[in-house]
Amino acid sequence: MTSSVLLKIFAGLAALGVIAYCCLWYATGEPSNPWLLRLALAAFLITLVMSVVNPETRPRLMLRFLAALFALFTLIAFAADVSRPPVDGSSGAISLMQHLQTWSPAFVASLQRSATATVDPFFWDPVLTSILNLPGTVIFLLLTIACGYLGRPRRRIRIFANDY
Repeated sequence: MTSSVLLKIFAGLAALGVIAYCCLWYATGEPSNPWLLRLALAAFLITLVMSVVNPETRPRLMLRFLAALFALFTLIAFAADVSRPPVDGSSGAISLMQHLQTWSPAFVASLQRSATATVDPFFWDPVLTSILNLPGTVIFLLLTIACGYLGRPRRRIRIFANDY
């Protein structure tokens, strides 16, 4: 069994898990047991790791596009940090959590509810909040570097055979 077949199996398992959860939610009218979402998340993470690790199945074009998109977000976050007037003598960088609270507080509230209800309350408070409290420029720069590195072109090996 090749890695591309395993990749397709786990991607299908992730999609089927989400579809089954949504169908059960629609049929009963209330959220069902979150084990289907956990299964879908695990299959999605396995699929993501397999697609990044194996050079034959790596989606290079998508990763290059994401690197360019995250670079744009890095520039926007940097411009927001540099151009804001100093308030109370502090002119530091704005964290991603502050950006999200400013632009869409409902998204942050729903992210907190879903993270504590689906995975674990420990996942929200020390893990996700410590990541989101980093400056937005740093987070997007790290994502740009990671996607750019993973989306780099494959090294071509040229073999020349001398004909006599």
